[in-house]
Amino acid sequence: MNYLYLISTGMYLVIGLVLLLVWRRHRAQTFARDMGCSTMFTALLPFGYLVATAAPSPWQVLGVPLVVLGAIPNLLFLASGVMQLSGRRLPQGAAALIIALALAALVLPRGDDKLLYWPLFNMTVLLIMGVLAMQWLWRTGTGVRLVGPLVIALGLNQLLLIVYGEQGLAPNIIFAVMLRALIGAVFMLSALDGALRDAGKMATRFQLLTEHSLQGVVVTDGARILYANPAVRRIYGMPLGIDEHIAFADLPPAAFNAQLLQRYHEQIQSGQTEVANWEGRRQVADGRELDLRFEAWRVEWDGLPATQILITDDTERNANARELLHQATHDKLTGLPNRAVLMQRLNEYCYLTDGSPPCTLVVLNIDRFKLFNQSQGLVAGDQLLKAFAAQLREVLGARAEMMRLGGDEFAIVDPEGGDPRELAARLQQACGRPVRLAGGEYVIDASMGLAIFPDHAVDAEALLRAANAAMYQAKRIPGTALSMAERRFAQMSSTALENEQALRKGIRNQELYLDYQPKLDAVSGKLLGFEALARWQRPGIGMVSPVEFIAIAERTGQIPELGAMFLEQACRQIAAWRRELGGCVPVAVNVSPMQLLNKGFPQLVQRILRETGIPAHCLTLEITESAAVENLEDTQSQLQQLRALGIEVAMDDFGTGFSSLSMLRELPLNTLKIDRGLIAPLPAADAVAVVTAICQLAGALDLQVVAEGIETLEQAIAARDAGCHVLQGYYYARPLTVADAGGWLQRQFSQGEACRADDDEAALAD
Repeated sequence: MNYLYLISTGMYLVIGLVLLLVWRRHRAQTFARDMGCSTMFTALLPFGYLVATAAPSPWQVLGVPLVVLGAIPNLLFLASGVMQLSGRRLPQGAAALIIALALAALVLPRGDDKLLYWPLFNMTVLLIMGVLAMQWLWRTGTGVRLVGPLVIALGLNQLLLIVYGEQGLAPNIIFAVMLRALIGAVFMLSALDGALRDAGKMATRFQLLTEHSLQGVVVTDGARILYANPAVRRIYGMPLGIDEHIAFADLPPAAFNAQLLQRYHEQIQSGQTEVANWEGRRQVADGRELDLRFEAWRVEWDGLPATQILITDDTERNANARELLHQATHDKLTGLPNRAVLMQRLNEYCYLTDGSPPCTLVVLNIDRFKLFNQSQGLVAGDQLLKAFAAQLREVLGARAEMMRLGGDEFAIVDPEGGDPRELAARLQQACGRPVRLAGGEYVIDASMGLAIFPDHAVDAEALLRAANAAMYQAKRIPGTALSMAERRFAQMSSTALENEQALRKGIRNQELYLDYQPKLDAVSGKLLGFEALARWQRPGIGMVSPVEFIAIAERTGQIPELGAMFLEQACRQIAAWRRELGGCVPVAVNVSPMQLLNKGFPQLVQRILRETGIPAHCLTLEITESAAVENLEDTQSQLQQLRALGIEVAMDDFGTGFSSLSMLRELPLNTLKIDRGLIAPLPAADAVAVVTAICQLAGALDLQVVAEGIETLEQAIAARDAGCHVLQGYYYARPLTVADAGGWLQRQFSQGEACRADDDEAALAD
């Protein structure tokens, strides 16, 4: 009897293990998992009974726990497996009820009564599950229908225990094992059937995916095409994969590289690589050449190892990529390579270490192209650029490379170290030929800068800078001109850029300030005012000339900011002297032409006067004669607004530009400042005559005259006698710091009214 318990335990374990292995192979068949677990737990029932009856005394107490541990999960997994097989799930409430009733049937009865109550409960659950299984599974396959009757039979098998007690235990176990084996077989067949259905679905899905895929799919054994989808036939234009298997050796070698395919097939099948990728250009049936990309991996086909190849037609994508690359590296208008290509070429040529000849670079800029656009229109300008570029390419030939850097600027590279003079001559010849357009013929002047690597530069960027600097030097020469690079040109360009950046920093850091040069009455020597003069003490460099940094500010558009800063500094200094001394004399501040072009300049001046609190008569604004002539109407309007505020206006550097009587009549001026170039020759007779004429003209227009640049006593006397009212120059004082200028003011206000001098020298040198 004990052997029967052990044999049944082993049988249950084997059946349960087989069902679990089936589930592990096909995870979607969860009913096989549940039935396997149920059978595994059933093995604990005979084993537990064996322990309770035949084990030594200390171990017999484990028999009942083992039976309980096997009985309850057995019923739960059996119920769950039957419901999973019918496409349902065991409700949590039903599971809890089974557990509670099972515990009551196993624990509460005494002794032999357990063999009555547990079989009754077990039979009830199995009969209910069997009837439900028959109802749920009756319309399914014939094999699955047997589950219900078999579960009912398994439940009726409990009658042997109910009727015969322990005497019915042996036949109960035998019939139970047989029924469990049959139920397991049905579940295994159902699992395999489900796996076949899933495989069929996967095959159908694979077919749908591949048959409608835009990418080609080929399955091969290394020598033959076992399968090819319609996309492969469409790509290659051949009836592949329709009838019998086709050998690669029988296909055109330009379309299929049999040796390459065989090599990748062997690598994949041997495990050298999991996924192989390659690409190539293939010629298909109609003679077209396609850019194809291949990706291959190992598969199983009809039970044998094979290789699946995914084929992607990248022809259009690669063509688009090439087009995008061409657009990114070429000028749209002329079709020439652009600046990026130029730098790539220069880097290639400048880093050759094989003894290659020097590389010559020419930067060419069309002169006055903006004027052509303004007069003929942008469309004509584009046509001119295209025609001019074609003309240059024609004379350059095949050796030199030409690029368009942007706008009206081109670059020519000769990587073979030809004679630079010959290249320059050909370019000048091209510029000398008229460019024919629909609207006529035009002769184009161009400025060219030529630089040679390694003579003028050590790398590509330096070579381009050297050629650019030489080109800007050529622009100083009228007509078509070519300038050879020199290191000083690049240094000048580098210095100019450095100064521009330093000036921006200097403005931010308040490095620029004002000195003040006195202006004296020509007769009495009385201090009449100051002229504010801009200064820049650049850190690490020293004093920078105003001529230099004012030109930089005008060129870079910083002059409005710089001029406003100097104007505010001057007004705040006037306010400080006024608070300290109780009065003020006028301070003249120079105004740039670019400031006058700003419509809001009068409002800026008014705001600064209001913020500093100084009277308008304490401020004089000096404008240049050239600024007034170039923008006479705008200047007149701006000056009228300033005069309306009570501000005096002086014309600086008068006599060296476009002096005009009508201009003096039209502009609302207070003062004329004679340029130092007319004062320097004094007291020469002809110079005195010129200054006298200017003073007489100013007197007729009721204008005060200031002579600047007085450096000697003789010049001072001659200027006074010629009619100048105010004198200014090194003879009296160089530009003073704020402290020194304050000393002049203190003396002025401590003396009250200035005393007249007894002689000319005392009056002029006071």
